[in-house]
Amino acid sequence: MLPLIPAALLCGALVGAHQTCVVPHGGKGVNDAIGLKSLLSNCSTDATIVFQEKTTYNISTPVVMSNLSNVEIQILGNLDLPKSIPYVQAAVNASGGRLYWFTVSGNNVTLSGNQDEDWGWVDSYGVPWWQAAAYTQPLGGLANRPHGWSISANNSVVRWLKLRKPIAWNLAITGNNNHIYGNKIDAAYDLDTPSVFPFNTDGYDISGNNVLVEDSWVFNGDDCIAVNKGNNITFRDSVCIGGHGASVSATTGVSNVLINNVTSKNSLYATRFKSSLNSVGNITNASDVTWSNIHVHNATFPIFATGVYFDQNTNRGLTPGNYPANSTATHISNFEWINVTGTINDVYPGDGSCVTNPCWYYVANVTKNAGVTMQLLNGTATNIRVLNAHLKPIDGQGESDVLCDPRSFTDGTANLGFKCANGPFVPT
Repeated sequence: MLPLIPAALLCGALVGAHQTCVVPHGGKGVNDAIGLKSLLSNCSTDATIVFQEKTTYNISTPVVMSNLSNVEIQILGNLDLPKSIPYVQAAVNASGGRLYWFTVSGNNVTLSGNQDEDWGWVDSYGVPWWQAAAYTQPLGGLANRPHGWSISANNSVVRWLKLRKPIAWNLAITGNNNHIYGNKIDAAYDLDTPSVFPFNTDGYDISGNNVLVEDSWVFNGDDCIAVNKGNNITFRDSVCIGGHGASVSATTGVSNVLINNVTSKNSLYATRFKSSLNSVGNITNASDVTWSNIHVHNATFPIFATGVYFDQNTNRGLTPGNYPANSTATHISNFEWINVTGTINDVYPGDGSCVTNPCWYYVANVTKNAGVTMQLLNGTATNIRVLNAHLKPIDGQGESDVLCDPRSFTDGTANLGFKCANGPFVPT
C-alpha cells in the first residue's frame, strides 16, 4: 500500500497544475491585503485567485500582483478601501506623490468582477474627497490622491469590474492584445451641484497595440476613455456620462483608432482629440482615427480637436490659447467624424471642472452653440473629414456653429465636409 501524501505537499508536487487560491478574510478591522500577499508566492502562475462572494474584504494597504502568468483574479466579493482621507494621503505622500492602490502585471491575466449587481464592487469612498475639495485651495481636487488600478499585461482580459465612487483615476491599462469589456465605473455626481465634482476620475487610460474596449458604462468627471499611445485600438458599444468624452490624447504617437457606437450624455466633450504643445523640434504624429455613430445628448463640445490642450493644474494664472509664436503641435492626419448626431448644451455649458478664470476649456471666439471646434495650429492637420454631422442646440434655438481656421490644414479645406469659417455649420 502506498503511503498517504499530505494534501499540501501534493499540491506542490503537481508542477504546472492549475490551482484555486481563496483570499482569506480576516474580519472587521483586519487588513486583507496581507492575506492576499501571503498567497502570491504560490499563486502567481497557473492559478485562480478568488475574493469570495458575499464577503467584504478590507484592502487597507496597496496591493501589488506582479509577474503573473496564466492567472485569473476573481473579485466575487466586495473590496473596501480605507475611508480616512489623511491615512490615504499619507500613503501617497510616502510613495513620492504617485501611488496605485492596485498594481497588476503579467501575461495571460484575466481580471474578473462579478455580474451579480450586489457583489464584486470596489468601493473607494471618494465622495468625501470630492466634497472636501470644494473648500480646499487650490481648487481642483485634494492633494495626494491615489490612482486606482495600474494593469500592465499582454494577452489579457479585464471584464465585469465595478468601481464605485473612486477618489480619482480609475483604470490605467498598458499592454498588447487585450480585451476589456463589461466594466462599470460609477463616479456619478449631482449635475445640478457642480461645486462637488469628481476631478480627474478618468475612466480608462489606454496604451498598447491591438486593444478592444467595449460594453462599458462610465459616469465620471474626466475622460471616459483616453487613448494615449499605440496602434489598432477600438472603443465601442459604450455609454459615457458627465465627463470629457471619448478622447484620443496623444503626444507620443497613436494610429488606427476606432471609436464607434458610443452614447455621450451631459458631457463637456462627446468626442475629443487633445494634445499639448510640443517643445520646438519635437513634433509627433497621430493618424487614422475615426469617431463614428456617436449619439450626443447635451454636450458642450460635441466634436472637438485641439493641439493646444491646457492643463489648469500646471498652468494656473495663465490664459488658455496664449502660446509662443514658434510653438509646435502634434500633427494629425486621416481623422474622421462620421454620423455624430444629437444636441449641444447651450443652456448650461461647461461643467464643474472649471475652477479658474478663464476656464481651462476656454476657447476664444467659440459660441455656446459650438458643434465643431478645430483649435489647431497652422499646418498641423491633413485629410480631416466631418461627415453626416447633425447637431442642434438643446433648447432648439439657432443652429450648430463652427470654429475653424483654414490655415490649420495642409491639404486645404475642400474635403473637410463643412465650410471652414467661424460661424454656422454649413455642410459641403
